[in-house]
Amino acid sequence: MKSDIASTPYAANVRSKWSQFAKWSGLTIVVFPPLFVLFFSVAGFLRPGYSPIHQTISDLGVGPLAWLVDIPVVILGLLMIALAVGIFQTTHSVMSPSWRWICATLVALPGLGLVAAGIFTEAPSTLLVHWLVGATLGLYFPVVTFLFVGLRLMRDREWRGYGIYSLVASLATVALIAFLNMAFTPGSPLAGLRLGGLAERMDLIEILAWYVIFGWRLFRLRVGS
Repeated sequence: MKSDIASTPYAANVRSKWSQFAKWSGLTIVVFPPLFVLFFSVAGFLRPGYSPIHQTISDLGVGPLAWLVDIPVVILGLLMIALAVGIFQTTHSVMSPSWRWICATLVALPGLGLVAAGIFTEAPSTLLVHWLVGATLGLYFPVVTFLFVGLRLMRDREWRGYGIYSLVASLATVALIAFLNMAFTPGSPLAGLRLGGLAERMDLIEILAWYVIFGWRLFRLRVGS
């Protein structure tokens, strides 16, 4: 009975719509991250005395023209969550239902972190949430996301290249997090160089590159597959 329902025109139409959603969610996550980089670069340029080498992006989320960072980062986080839904809908032939749920959740959580970082800014009343939730999920958790997604995709011939890339991305994120922590830890060899802003940007751009590459993969999928 279940297989009969799955083969009905209605079910085929639902699958086609979800495939289209995955395709276009992939395209939006390809297009928007470069725009986000442009937004926070412009915001930094317009902030007197601001240094992108020394200061974090989050510093631009409060004060004049904060919306140039806060609104785009929320949009970016939502698009990352949409990509997670797209991955869930297009990997039914690659993963079991339980693994699809696990991987989709792992892909969505960094996006949730960016949404939290945009809503709960560095303002004193929300500073703790900004860093504990926003930074932890947005900048640190991708290590776990890339690792588990990579290990699972390595088992499928069609996705193996993306699995290898995900594992490499996980290791790269670990290295960049170490750089980021050393840049902000008093007494560390890098603390005196004041490279925190650069380290954060390198970490974030490397993470977003993973989403862009997977977004392009979904966009290139045949609708209905």
